[in-house]
Order: sequence, then structure tokens, then C-alpha cells
Amino acid sequence: MPALITLAFDTATPAPALALLRGAEPLLERTLPADRGAGRRVAEEIHRALVDAGLVVRDVSRIVVGIGPGGFTGLRIGIATALALGQALRVPVVGVPTLEALALGMAGDVPDGGLLVPVIDAKRQEVFTAAYRAAGDGGLEVVAEPRAATVSGMAELLGAAASAGDPVWLAGDGLPCCAGLTGPAARPVPPECPSHMVSAVQLVRRADAGGARPVAPIYLRLPDAEVNRLRRMSEAAHA
Repeated sequence: MPALITLAFDTATPAPALALLRGAEPLLERTLPADRGAGRRVAEEIHRALVDAGLVVRDVSRIVVGIGPGGFTGLRIGIATALALGQALRVPVVGVPTLEALALGMAGDVPDGGLLVPVIDAKRQEVFTAAYRAAGDGGLEVVAEPRAATVSGMAELLGAAASAGDPVWLAGDGLPCCAGLTGPAARPVPPECPSHMVSAVQLVRRADAGGARPVAPIYLRLPDAEVNRLRRMSEAAHA
């Protein structure tokens, strides 16, 4: 029996990731340029990727999608696209947390044994983050649960992680927000390493290692529109 074709993509960050795999073997992987509206192009990019790989959409046997945390609009678009495709093709759709895919990528770029702290820019001077330890073959041990953290919150997280004595590594597009916190105890992954970007191949590795989740977005805080609505209501109440 021929190996199944998996389509994987993540739109939680401004630079969406996309991959096609036959079994565990990547056929194609690409990352779109960071763009505020990049997530809206995901359907077009999926079509282009299938053509480039010599496939048609009916060849897809499974869909793996990043479920965040990340940008609200991009995340919703990616998940809606995955669910619509899954329904149309009658194939299973599974979710994988974006932070976990980042952590798996980091594990390949740093020495064994360190703690992995992926950071995604959450705007409002915050990052989405967590801490993991690689367990091999796509496995991850959760050391600190996912959260939206300010710089001071990151300092507390990194201090607690570093107290264990293992090196702590940071990577992701939220790294500039943490620049003042890095040093001997908390080290940035070298900037040339690919693990600063989400890898759709790592989404599949994580799903196959038991990390598959229901396809529901991970929201660690209220969206900007809701925050603004509540602020206007508070201002009106005190006017």
C-alpha cells in the first residue's frame, strides 16, 4: 500500500508554514514571507504546493494544522481552511499546538538536555510561550504550561527554568521582546538556525508522536477587538 499523503500548515504567525509529506518523508516544505495578510493566501499556497509536488488535492489523506497560540485572524483562517478541506475530502484533520512545533524544531538546533522555550510575538509587549524538554522521536515533556507573558513574566519563567541548572534556549519571532533577558542562563538559539520559524514538518512529527489535539484554536488571551470593546464599555460607564 502506498504511503499516505499528509498536508500540514500553520498560520498562527505572520510567516505561515506549509508542507506535504508522503508517510514521514517530506515532499515539499516552505515558509511564506512574513506579511500581515499572509494567512489569507493559505488556500492559494496549498494549491501551488500540490502542483509543485505533482499532486492533486484528492491525493491528500490527512491534514495537520497548527492551532496556536498566535495571531487571531491568521489562526482562525488556517483552522477554517483545514476543517473545510477535511470535510470536502472526507479525510481526518488533527491539530498540533504551534509552540510545540517550534520546540521540536529547536531541539534539532541546540545541544541535548536543555530546556526549550519557544516565544511567539503576541503584540502588546507580550509573548506566547511555554517551556519543554525534548523526549526524542517527536516527544515533549511540558515543563511550564503555555501562557501569554509580559517581559517581567518572562523573567520569572526563565528564572524558574534556569534554577534547575540546565541551559535554557529561546527561539521564535518573539525573541526580540526578550532581548534584555538573554544571557548565560537563557541563551538565544543562533539567529541563522531555522527553528526561529514554525515548521509544518514538525507539526506532523509532533502529531505522530502522540501530540495530536482536537482542531480548536488555543486562545491565551482576549482578541484585540474584544479588549477594545470592553475598554469602551468601561469608559462609557465612568463617563
